[in-house]
Amino acid sequence: MTARKGFVRNTAVMFAAMFISKALGAVLKIPLGNILGGEGMGYFTTAYSIFTPVLAFVCSGIPAVLTRSVAGYAAAGKYGMIRKDRRCSLLMAVIVGLAGTVLILASAVPFVSFAANSPESLPSVLVIAPATLFCSVTAVYRGYYEGLSDMLPTALSQVIEASVRAGVGVGLSYFVYANGARFFGSQGAALPYAAAAAVLGVTVSEVCGTVFMLFRARRKADSYREYGGKMTGDEIFALCRGIMLKALPVSLGAAASGFIAFAEMMTVTNCIDLSSNLFGGYWMSDDILSVIKEKYTGAGNFMYGCYAGITMSVYMLAASAAGVIGRCELPRLTAAAESGSHDALRREIKLLIKGTAVTAAPVTAFLAVLAEPVLRVLYPDRATETAVSTAPLVVLSAGGLIPALLGALFVIFHAFGDFGTPVKVMFIGGAVKLLLSAVFIVIPQLNITGAAAASVLSDAICLAYAVKAVKKRFGLSTGCIGYSLPSVFAALSGGVGIYLFFRALEGNIGTLCAVLVSAALGAVISALVLFVCDSADCAAVIALLKRRKA
Repeated sequence: MTARKGFVRNTAVMFAAMFISKALGAVLKIPLGNILGGEGMGYFTTAYSIFTPVLAFVCSGIPAVLTRSVAGYAAAGKYGMIRKDRRCSLLMAVIVGLAGTVLILASAVPFVSFAANSPESLPSVLVIAPATLFCSVTAVYRGYYEGLSDMLPTALSQVIEASVRAGVGVGLSYFVYANGARFFGSQGAALPYAAAAAVLGVTVSEVCGTVFMLFRARRKADSYREYGGKMTGDEIFALCRGIMLKALPVSLGAAASGFIAFAEMMTVTNCIDLSSNLFGGYWMSDDILSVIKEKYTGAGNFMYGCYAGITMSVYMLAASAAGVIGRCELPRLTAAAESGSHDALRREIKLLIKGTAVTAAPVTAFLAVLAEPVLRVLYPDRATETAVSTAPLVVLSAGGLIPALLGALFVIFHAFGDFGTPVKVMFIGGAVKLLLSAVFIVIPQLNITGAAAASVLSDAICLAYAVKAVKKRFGLSTGCIGYSLPSVFAALSGGVGIYLFFRALEGNIGTLCAVLVSAALGAVISALVLFVCDSADCAAVIALLKRRKA
C-alpha cells in the first residue's frame, strides 16, 4: 500500500469511527436524560467532572510519546526498541492508571460532600474510578498502533467502547430506575443508583476496549516478539524515566481542560445554590425556578445536570461537525508550514477558516432557532429539564462559530509544532469563564444561562488573543472575520427561513416533522445565499473533504 493510499485509508477509518462513536454517544446521553432527568444527570455528570481531568492526565502523555518513538524506530528499522518502548509504556500506564484510580477513590467522599455539594453522587464516582486504569492501558495500545500508521485498532476499539457504553449504560440505568420502588422504596430514592448504573456502562466499556486491544496485540506481526532480548532492571528504569519526563508536559496540558470542567462544575452548582438562597423571592415568583426550588433538594445539582447532561450533549452533537475540517486540514497545513511557503500557508489557512465557517455557522444557527422544539422532541417527558436547558442552548448555539474558529486556530499552532500556546489560551479562557460564571450565575434572571454566556464571552476573548498570537508568532493573518462573513450571512438567512417555516408548519404536521422540514428548507436557503455571496466557500469544503491535494 502506498503512503498516499495508506493515509486516505487511515483518514477514512478514523472519520467513520468518529461518526459512529458520536451517534452512539447520542444514543447514550439522550435516553439517559429521559430516564434520569436533570437531577439524575447531575449525579452522572458529577462523576465525570472528577474523572475527566484524571483521565486526561493518565491517557495523553504516555501514548503521545510512544506514538512518536514507535514511528521513528519503525522508520529506522529498530524493531527491538519498538518492543522495549511498548513494554515500558504499558508498565507506566498500569502504574499511572492505578494511581489515578486510587486518587479518585480516596477523594470521592470529600469531593461529593464538599466540592460538588452532591453526596448522592458518591455511587457514580466510586463506579467510574476503575475505568481510569483500563483507559490508560488502552490508550497506550492505541498510541502504539498509530505510531505504526495503523488506525484500524484504534477505530475498532472506539466503536466497541461506544457500543458497550450505550447498550450497557442505558440498559442498566433503565432497569434500576424502573425497579426503584422495589429495590429502594421509590424511584426518587433510586436515582443515585440509576445514575451509577449508567456510569457502570462506562467502566464496562473501557474493560471491553482493553480486552480487545490485548487480544489484538497477541498477533505475532504486531508484537515484534522476535526482536529484542530480556531487559535488565536498570534498562527498564531508564526507559520508564525517559518516557515519564517526556510525557509529563503533554499530560499537564491535556489535563488543563479537564480541571477547568471540574472547576466549572463546582462553580455552577454552588453559585446556583447561592442564588436560590440570596434571591429566594425571585425564585419563588418564577414558574420554573419555583418548581426546582420546591421539588429538588439541590437546585445546583439539578440545573448543572440539565446544562452538562442535556444542553451540552445536544450542542456538542452539532458543534463537533466543525472539528472534521480541522482534522482534514492539519496534514496539509503542516506540509505548508514545513515548506516555508507563505503563499501555501495563506491558501491553507483560508481553506481552514472558510471550511470551518461553512460547517459550523449553518448548524449552530439551526440549533439556536429551534432549540426549544428540538429539546421537546428529544426529551418529551422532561418538561422542566427542557425549560431549564433551552435558554443556555440558544446562547451557546448563537455563539457557536466562535469556539469553532478558535479550534481552527489551534490547528494552525499545532501545524507549526506549537502545543504550548493553545494550552496557555485554554488556561486564560478557563480562568475568564470561571470568573464570569461566578458573576453571571448568581444573577437570578440569568441563573444557568449565565454559564453559557460566560462560555461564549471567554471563547471570544480567547479567539482575539489567538488571532494576535498567530500574527505575532508566524506573521500570518487568519482572516477570521473576512473569510467567515459569507457563511455567517448565509446562516442568518437560513435561520430566518427556518423560523418562519417552523412557525407555519408546526400546527399542521407536528413538531418533529416541522423541525425536519424547516431545517431542510433552511439548509437550501443557506446554500443558495452562500453560493451567491461566495461560491468559493462551498468549493473549499468539497475540495478539503475530497483531499485532492497531498
